[in-house]
Amino acid sequence: MTILNPSNMKKKIVLFASLFVLTLNLAFAQNTYKGGKKDGVWNYYSNNKVLLARHFYNEGVKTGIWEFYDIHGALSWTYNFNDAKATYVMVNTEDGFYAYMGSDGKWIKKAPDTKPLWLSSPSQWNNFLVNNLKFHEESDPARVPGKVEIKVYIDEQGNVTDYKLGNDIEMDMDKDALRVAKLYKPEFVPAQNNGIKVKSVYTLKVSYKLADYR
Repeated sequence: MTILNPSNMKKKIVLFASLFVLTLNLAFAQNTYKGGKKDGVWNYYSNNKVLLARHFYNEGVKTGIWEFYDIHGALSWTYNFNDAKATYVMVNTEDGFYAYMGSDGKWIKKAPDTKPLWLSSPSQWNNFLVNNLKFHEESDPARVPGKVEIKVYIDEQGNVTDYKLGNDIEMDMDKDALRVAKLYKPEFVPAQNNGIKVKSVYTLKVSYKLADYR
């Protein structure tokens, strides 16, 4: 027969309560701000509650290992801010248009030695498009579905400084694609050339066939 020691029971209860409070704190620490800046863990889910991405911040500073998943919740790739390395579990099919600024201040239309790295997954971006892109019923059926390219200008720290249209399909579609790109607020690891961080351009592709799937 086991005799329960009241003091041990008290310790167990306190330990359980501590773990419970810790769990609650972790849950409520998601997607929060500190001093007006992103802080803690930021989780992104699909409409079906599948985890698409997990980002970590320390008062606005990107930190830790960011995780990116496919639409089924399988880990696709990670980026480690501690050693500045990307690890791909699945083949990365994203290939935006690349350009970088040379030392003379002129744009060079080719990929730098180290391309700017878009900290996102196709599933995360596509899910955002489906929920935010407006499908224009009055658009010419022959031109829909279509794609709009948004050129994203990135500085040496990986911050987005500007957005510009990369092609012309239809005025309404262009404007809404630009609106959605700005709303998404893409994040990047800056490009490098000859070991030096440089300004660069990355092209986001907005597909209107996704907007019709809502």
